[in-house]
Amino acid sequence: METLPLIWIGLGVALVLLELVIPGAVLGFIGGAAILTGILIYLGHLSGPVDIMMTFFVSSIFFILVLRTGLMKLFPSQSLVENTDETKDAIGRIVDVIEPITPYRRGRIKYLDVSWEAQADIEIEAGHQAVISGRDGNCWIVKSLN
Repeated sequence: METLPLIWIGLGVALVLLELVIPGAVLGFIGGAAILTGILIYLGHLSGPVDIMMTFFVSSIFFILVLRTGLMKLFPSQSLVENTDETKDAIGRIVDVIEPITPYRRGRIKYLDVSWEAQADIEIEAGHQAVISGRDGNCWIVKSLN
């Protein structure tokens, strides 16, 4: 047996095994194309370097575009896209007022261990708690908890 088919088959097996370590559903299909190329060389269907490389590239593209797409539809991802709207998550949260807030001057609150600018319709003293009711740019709109 020639060494060239063994090199292609060995490379393909290595890529398929690497897919188990680095998941992404790509390396396994490229490895499958390398195994197919090695088998075709062994059977005598491919002889020149141009034929070998074209077979490898075309089969890699075919495996990735057709087989991978079909496999992804057969086994859909189980990841969920959660709510990414920070304002919706923040509304209703109770926060500590760390700088006094008046109707005419913005103060500061502590939300998620970060100091944020805040405004309110009434005066809220430092040390009291407030509840987030909205947002205006980077400034949280709060109401007194009392």
